[in-house]
Amino acid sequence: MIPAHSLRAALDAVFRAPAYDWVPPLEPVLSARRWWDRLVEWLAALQRASPLLFRGILVLLVLLLAAVIVHAAWVTWKVMRGAAPAPGESAPAPPPPRDAGWYLAEADRLAAAGRRAEAMQLAFVGVALRLDAANALRFHWSKTPGELAREARLAPADGARLRALVGTLYRCTFAGAPCDPDEWRGWRTAALEEWHAPAH
Repeated sequence: MIPAHSLRAALDAVFRAPAYDWVPPLEPVLSARRWWDRLVEWLAALQRASPLLFRGILVLLVLLLAAVIVHAAWVTWKVMRGAAPAPGESAPAPPPPRDAGWYLAEADRLAAAGRRAEAMQLAFVGVALRLDAANALRFHWSKTPGELAREARLAPADGARLRALVGTLYRCTFAGAPCDPDEWRGWRTAALEEWHAPAH
Protein backbone atom coordinates (compact mmCIF):
# COMPACT_ATOMS: atom_id res chain seq x y z
CA MET A 1 0.00 0.00 0.00
CA ILE A 2 1.26 3.52 -0.90
CA PRO A 3 1.75 5.82 2.10
CA ALA A 4 -0.69 8.75 2.21
CA HIS A 5 2.06 11.38 2.38
CA SER A 6 3.74 9.97 -0.77
CA LEU A 7 0.43 10.01 -2.65
CA ARG A 8 -0.23 13.57 -1.51
CA ALA A 9 3.27 14.68 -2.60
CA ALA A 10 2.80 13.05 -6.03
CA LEU A 11 -0.62 14.69 -6.52
CA ASP A 12 0.74 18.09 -5.43
CA ALA A 13 3.62 17.76 -7.91
CA VAL A 14 1.22 16.88 -10.76
CA PHE A 15 -1.31 19.64 -10.04
CA ARG A 16 1.47 22.21 -9.67
CA ALA A 17 2.27 21.82 -13.39
CA PRO A 18 1.44 24.78 -15.71
CA ALA A 19 -1.25 22.71 -17.48
CA TYR A 20 -3.34 22.76 -14.30
CA ASP A 21 -2.82 26.45 -13.60
CA TRP A 22 -6.31 27.43 -14.73
CA VAL A 23 -7.49 31.03 -14.60
CA PRO A 24 -11.00 31.88 -15.77
CA PRO A 25 -10.93 34.11 -18.90
CA LEU A 26 -11.93 37.73 -18.50
CA GLU A 27 -15.58 38.38 -19.35
CA PRO A 28 -14.95 41.09 -22.00
CA VAL A 29 -12.40 38.86 -23.76
CA LEU A 30 -14.81 35.93 -23.67
CA SER A 31 -17.64 38.06 -25.08
CA ALA A 32 -15.44 39.39 -27.87
CA ARG A 33 -14.33 35.85 -28.72
CA ARG A 34 -17.99 34.70 -28.89
CA TRP A 35 -18.92 37.59 -31.17
CA TRP A 36 -15.94 36.85 -33.41
CA ASP A 37 -16.85 33.15 -33.62
CA ARG A 38 -20.45 34.00 -34.51
CA LEU A 39 -19.27 36.43 -37.21
CA VAL A 40 -16.97 33.80 -38.74
CA GLU A 41 -19.77 31.20 -38.67
CA TRP A 42 -22.20 33.66 -40.27
CA LEU A 43 -19.73 34.54 -43.04
CA ALA A 44 -19.02 30.86 -43.69
CA ALA A 45 -22.76 30.12 -43.89
CA LEU A 46 -23.28 33.12 -46.18
CA GLN A 47 -20.46 31.97 -48.46
CA ARG A 48 -22.06 28.53 -48.76
CA ALA A 49 -25.61 29.82 -49.22
CA SER A 50 -24.94 32.81 -51.51
CA PRO A 51 -21.41 33.11 -52.93
CA LEU A 52 -22.35 36.19 -54.96
CA LEU A 53 -23.67 38.11 -51.94
CA PHE A 54 -20.59 37.03 -49.94
CA ARG A 55 -18.28 38.45 -52.62
CA GLY A 56 -20.28 41.68 -52.71
CA ILE A 57 -19.94 42.11 -48.93
CA LEU A 58 -16.24 41.29 -49.15
CA VAL A 59 -15.70 43.91 -51.88
CA LEU A 60 -17.67 46.46 -49.84
CA LEU A 61 -15.53 45.80 -46.75
CA VAL A 62 -12.30 46.11 -48.77
CA LEU A 63 -13.51 49.43 -50.24
CA LEU A 64 -14.44 50.65 -46.76
CA LEU A 65 -10.99 49.74 -45.44
CA ALA A 66 -9.33 51.50 -48.39
CA ALA A 67 -11.44 54.62 -47.72
CA VAL A 68 -10.38 54.64 -44.05
CA ILE A 69 -6.70 54.33 -45.01
CA VAL A 70 -6.98 57.09 -47.66
CA HIS A 71 -8.78 59.37 -45.19
CA ALA A 72 -6.14 58.75 -42.48
CA ALA A 73 -3.37 59.52 -44.99
CA TRP A 74 -5.14 62.71 -46.09
CA VAL A 75 -5.61 63.93 -42.50
CA THR A 76 -1.96 63.16 -41.71
CA TRP A 77 -0.84 65.06 -44.83
CA LYS A 78 -3.01 68.09 -43.93
CA VAL A 79 -1.66 68.14 -40.37
CA MET A 80 1.95 67.86 -41.53
CA ARG A 81 1.44 70.51 -44.20
CA GLY A 82 -0.19 72.88 -41.72
CA ALA A 83 2.62 72.43 -39.20
CA ALA A 84 5.28 73.92 -41.47
CA PRO A 85 4.98 77.38 -43.07
CA ALA A 86 4.52 77.47 -46.85
CA PRO A 87 7.58 78.37 -48.97
CA GLY A 88 8.26 82.10 -48.78
CA GLU A 89 5.93 82.44 -45.80
CA SER A 90 7.33 83.28 -42.39
CA ALA A 91 6.26 81.50 -39.25
CA PRO A 92 3.55 83.28 -37.22
CA ALA A 93 4.79 85.73 -34.64
CA PRO A 94 4.93 84.32 -31.13
CA PRO A 95 2.34 85.69 -28.70
CA PRO A 96 3.50 88.56 -26.51
CA PRO A 97 5.15 87.48 -23.27
CA ARG A 98 2.75 87.28 -20.37
CA ASP A 99 4.77 89.14 -17.81
CA ALA A 100 3.54 91.42 -15.02
CA GLY A 101 3.01 94.28 -17.48
CA TRP A 102 0.80 92.14 -19.70
CA TYR A 103 -1.42 91.09 -16.77
CA LEU A 104 -1.77 94.66 -15.54
CA ALA A 105 -2.62 95.96 -19.02
CA GLU A 106 -5.17 93.18 -19.52
CA ALA A 107 -6.65 94.00 -16.10
CA ASP A 108 -7.08 97.64 -17.19
CA ARG A 109 -8.80 96.51 -20.39
CA LEU A 110 -11.24 94.31 -18.45
CA ALA A 111 -11.92 97.06 -15.90
CA ALA A 112 -12.69 99.50 -18.72
CA ALA A 113 -15.22 96.96 -20.02
CA GLY A 114 -16.87 96.85 -16.57
CA ARG A 115 -15.45 93.43 -15.62
CA ARG A 116 -13.69 94.70 -12.50
CA ALA A 117 -13.78 91.43 -10.49
CA GLU A 118 -11.92 89.63 -13.31
CA ALA A 119 -9.61 92.64 -13.62
CA MET A 120 -8.65 92.28 -9.95
CA GLN A 121 -7.66 88.67 -10.45
CA LEU A 122 -5.39 89.50 -13.39
CA ALA A 123 -3.96 92.57 -11.67
CA PHE A 124 -3.10 90.47 -8.61
CA VAL A 125 -1.18 88.05 -10.85
CA GLY A 126 0.73 91.05 -12.20
CA VAL A 127 1.52 92.22 -8.65
CA ALA A 128 2.59 88.70 -7.64
CA LEU A 129 4.88 88.45 -10.67
CA ARG A 130 6.46 91.80 -9.79
CA LEU A 131 7.05 90.63 -6.21
CA ASP A 132 8.49 87.38 -7.55
CA ALA A 133 10.90 89.32 -9.76
CA ALA A 134 11.97 91.31 -6.67
CA ASN A 135 12.49 88.03 -4.72
CA ALA A 136 9.79 89.04 -2.24
CA LEU A 137 7.88 85.79 -2.87
CA ARG A 138 8.02 82.70 -5.04
CA PHE A 139 5.06 82.77 -7.45
CA HIS A 140 3.40 79.53 -8.56
CA TRP A 141 0.03 79.08 -10.29
CA SER A 142 -1.08 76.49 -7.73
CA LYS A 143 -0.81 78.99 -4.85
CA THR A 144 -3.82 81.02 -3.80
CA PRO A 145 -3.57 84.80 -3.32
CA GLY A 146 -3.86 84.23 0.44
CA GLU A 147 -0.91 81.83 0.39
CA LEU A 148 1.16 84.26 -1.65
CA ALA A 149 0.36 87.10 0.77
CA ARG A 150 1.37 84.95 3.77
CA GLU A 151 4.66 83.94 2.11
CA ALA A 152 5.62 87.45 0.95
CA ARG A 153 8.75 88.86 2.55
CA LEU A 154 7.75 92.51 2.85
CA ALA A 155 8.03 95.38 5.31
CA PRO A 156 5.20 95.17 7.89
CA ALA A 157 3.20 98.03 6.35
CA ASP A 158 3.52 96.54 2.85
CA GLY A 159 2.61 93.08 4.14
CA ALA A 160 -0.56 94.53 5.67
CA ARG A 161 -1.34 96.34 2.39
CA LEU A 162 -0.93 93.11 0.42
CA ARG A 163 -3.24 91.23 2.83
CA ALA A 164 -5.82 94.02 2.50
CA LEU A 165 -5.62 93.75 -1.30
CA VAL A 166 -6.20 89.99 -1.04
CA GLY A 167 -9.17 90.56 1.29
CA THR A 168 -10.80 92.91 -1.23
CA LEU A 169 -9.97 90.51 -4.06
CA TYR A 170 -11.65 87.61 -2.24
CA ARG A 171 -14.67 89.73 -1.33
CA CYS A 172 -15.23 90.94 -4.91
CA THR A 173 -14.34 87.82 -6.87
CA PHE A 174 -15.38 84.93 -4.64
CA ALA A 175 -17.99 86.39 -2.27
CA GLY A 176 -19.72 88.27 -5.10
CA ALA A 177 -19.55 91.70 -3.45
CA PRO A 178 -19.96 94.57 -5.92
CA CYS A 179 -16.81 96.35 -7.03
CA ASP A 180 -17.57 99.90 -8.15
CA PRO A 181 -15.15 101.98 -10.27
CA ASP A 182 -13.89 103.94 -7.22
CA GLU A 183 -13.07 100.75 -5.32
CA TRP A 184 -11.27 99.36 -8.38
CA ARG A 185 -9.21 102.54 -8.79
CA GLY A 186 -8.27 102.55 -5.09
CA TRP A 187 -7.37 98.85 -5.21
CA ARG A 188 -5.27 99.29 -8.33
CA THR A 189 -3.46 102.34 -6.93
CA ALA A 190 -2.60 100.45 -3.74
CA ALA A 191 -1.46 97.43 -5.78
CA LEU A 192 0.90 99.49 -7.94
CA GLU A 193 2.57 101.41 -5.12
CA GLU A 194 6.18 100.50 -4.42
CA TRP A 195 6.81 97.39 -2.33
CA HIS A 196 9.61 97.30 0.24
CA ALA A 197 11.58 94.41 1.69
CA PRO A 198 11.67 94.02 5.48
CA ALA A 199 14.41 95.93 7.28
CA HIS A 200 17.34 93.77 8.38
